[in-house]
Amino acid sequence: MNVQQRGWAVTGLLLGGASILLGGTVLAVIQGAQIIGMGVQVLLAWLSYVPIFAEPNPRQIPTHDFFWPLLALLGGVAAFFLGWVVIIRGASLAWPTRFDRSQQNAS
Repeated sequence: MNVQQRGWAVTGLLLGGASILLGGTVLAVIQGAQIIGMGVQVLLAWLSYVPIFAEPNPRQIPTHDFFWPLLALLGGVAAFFLGWVVIIRGASLAWPTRFDRSQQNAS
């Protein structure tokens, strides 16, 4: 791999890793907020049945499907970590090996 190909590979890995990292972060934050919001709705509805917090007309407990938001949250977290892996791979490819002072044939 010549220098120009290596430069394009490094640039692609760094930009790709940054975009995956950003997308995973946004997805995880949005889905996390949605899951928290659904949990708060269920908690407030449940608290309306507790005698100390009783309301004249208790709320109906909402039925939320937590599977897809939770799956999207896990996907966002996985994309976050994958973004870091790709960025680290790009940075390691960009590191100048000619300055490596480790012993190659140490026996």
